[in-house]
Amino acid sequence: MRRDTFPRLDDIKQTIWLTRPDLRQQFADNPARFDWWLLLNGATEYRALAEIEVIIDAALLTQPAPEAFADLHPSLTRFMRVVWAMRPDLQPVFDIRQRSGQAGFIHWYFQHGLRELQLDRFLTEEQRQWWNSVQRVPISTRTKPRKHRAPPDLPFGVNLIGYAKGQLGIGEDVRMAALALQAAGIPFSIYNVEPGCEVCQNDESAVNHISSDLPYAINLFCTTGIEMARLAAVEGSKLFDGRRSIGHWPWELPEWPANWHHAYGLVDELWAASRFTYDAYVRSCPKPVHHMPMAVTVDPTAQLTRRNFGLPEQPFLFVFAFDGLSSLIRKNPLACVQAFRTAFPRGDEPVGLVIKVMRTPEHDPQWHMILEAARADRRLFILSGTLQRAELLDLYRVCDSFISLHRSEGFGRGLAEAMLLGKPVIATGYSGNLDFTILGSAALVDYQLRPVAEGEYPFAEGLVWAEPDTHHAAWWMRRFVFNASIRTRLAVLGQQLAQASYSPEHVGAFYLSRLQHSQ
Repeated sequence: MRRDTFPRLDDIKQTIWLTRPDLRQQFADNPARFDWWLLLNGATEYRALAEIEVIIDAALLTQPAPEAFADLHPSLTRFMRVVWAMRPDLQPVFDIRQRSGQAGFIHWYFQHGLRELQLDRFLTEEQRQWWNSVQRVPISTRTKPRKHRAPPDLPFGVNLIGYAKGQLGIGEDVRMAALALQAAGIPFSIYNVEPGCEVCQNDESAVNHISSDLPYAINLFCTTGIEMARLAAVEGSKLFDGRRSIGHWPWELPEWPANWHHAYGLVDELWAASRFTYDAYVRSCPKPVHHMPMAVTVDPTAQLTRRNFGLPEQPFLFVFAFDGLSSLIRKNPLACVQAFRTAFPRGDEPVGLVIKVMRTPEHDPQWHMILEAARADRRLFILSGTLQRAELLDLYRVCDSFISLHRSEGFGRGLAEAMLLGKPVIATGYSGNLDFTILGSAALVDYQLRPVAEGEYPFAEGLVWAEPDTHHAAWWMRRFVFNASIRTRLAVLGQQLAQASYSPEHVGAFYLSRLQHSQ
């Protein structure tokens, strides 16, 4: 199926409202003014709004405003009055209670406002003729919304859409999808999305595949569903028209939030990286949902040693790495610290815990608890900053075990990478990682489900996640340190499972089969 339709205005409005806290704050007490913002300002930021035909009451466009001076031509209309009211920057410049101010604003409206706010589509024919009579460059008649022209039939292949250069987990999703497509011989191109100024964009591994074109018949969005909806609003129909769109959306909770169900309208089908995520989507998605694993690889070593990271040579070292943007509460590094101190309470055991953080959550109280614990216990090592991928994997290599006491994971790439490196892993026995951290391949930690508290995670109202048992985790940590045979057995079996399940060749074969079937 080729996608030649685009979301409704209400869906775009919902997306903008949910992703713009500044607008929610500005218009919380007056939703009607938000509608006017969408009409008067939104099209300059969101191409999708400019492409939608909006019908305005003719009386609003033609009737004079209460303040209109009868001898001015053209008159200040009620619509112009709304534009003035929505522009506090213009109000001190043009006092429409005064004839001169009103005349100045009308001139600004035609000379600058129509172009700046993309309002020429709302001109009456009389206004258009008048303005054309006094200007050398006429305003063209526009009777239809401005919409991207759908391309002709496109060849088989995939337009990967996501953070191709971004140094974050979801950026790795795009790069791994590229490897899987390449391994399967599927033509592809990458449409790079800018992730924001807080994310480093120094990963150049896929840069040769980046293009501003969308040359193929299938889109594969390696973004969250929320980000895909935002992109649709910003970019408009050019990303979608004439193409089949698949969402490979990560999600970390057991259900997709109800206030984002409208995002399903953007896709022809969904791919879920884990059975956990598959279950979350299939509960509410009206489109086909398929479990499609992601590729996982490990780069060659950068030849870094413990000394390069400022770590001691002798002790057994556990490691956990996370991104502050991915929610400290969900990633739960504090539980790793608590389990470690429970497991090794004396303080002189030959063991250490490394917490690697990218984009430090400086203002989070739990992060300050971790820092305080590290100041009190020299066996805790905090490494902050962004590492190149080979450097991060070398950190895993120089440590002895990877531990993740997360509350929920959509997939768990860090765990899978550690297993590929032959490291024994300890993980919460819940959520997406259960595709590969199974009995015999990993040490699974008991947990209790609990509600996600208000403010702990976006759009999580009414949902649950795991509270891992730190005492059980401590028991596993002691076993790993003092029982080499157990950790070796788990490491070997875990590595074999990860190699068999997540190689680009294996995943690429899944991709090829599904894409050929869906044509």
